[in-house]
Amino acid sequence: MTSKVCGVLLVALALNAQAELQALNDADLSAQSGQGGVYLSGEFSINKEGGVLWNTPASVTQTGWAANERSCHAPGSTATEACGMRLAVRSEAAGGWYVLDNLKGTFSFEGLTLRTRLINSGFGGDGALFNQDVIELGLPNEVKYKNGSFAFAVANQGGWRNNKAGAAAADTTYQQTNIFSAKLDGTIRMQGNVLIFPKN
Repeated sequence: MTSKVCGVLLVALALNAQAELQALNDADLSAQSGQGGVYLSGEFSINKEGGVLWNTPASVTQTGWAANERSCHAPGSTATEACGMRLAVRSEAAGGWYVLDNLKGTFSFEGLTLRTRLINSGFGGDGALFNQDVIELGLPNEVKYKNGSFAFAVANQGGWRNNKAGAAAADTTYQQTNIFSAKLDGTIRMQGNVLIFPKN
């Protein structure tokens, strides 16, 4: 078969494969049914090399730190360590802060799903009364952590402050109490889903 004949055949196939998109009228659209959703897999890093809000000081002695310096080294360590991201939430206008501090590492997941789901039964009879769509987050089949770390704490301010007397711009009124901290390396298998209910 010559190249000219091949070219003519390919053009003919391409012309036959073209289709015109047409809008559906209301009657045709109401006759359609389907189910949609999103299946996600990915990997992301959170401040793997430390955050951008603070410079890492040269010494672990806080009294010598400048106002824009902070280290998240372990107690008793002689070497400083770059700090990760800080998330702070205040549950009451005049209350304290819940803090996820020094959040960093590499996280990957496979099989996170997102879809809508009609709740019209179950839940001890409340489902039939509810009879609405909710958002369903399907937990990933597998979550991997590499060099992950965070600390859960309570504080009297959302932002971090150096509270050591003698430090540059020290705020001696600042207090933070770390409840627990964790380092994460390995794989976790998960099952189940999370339902997000709308609120009027």
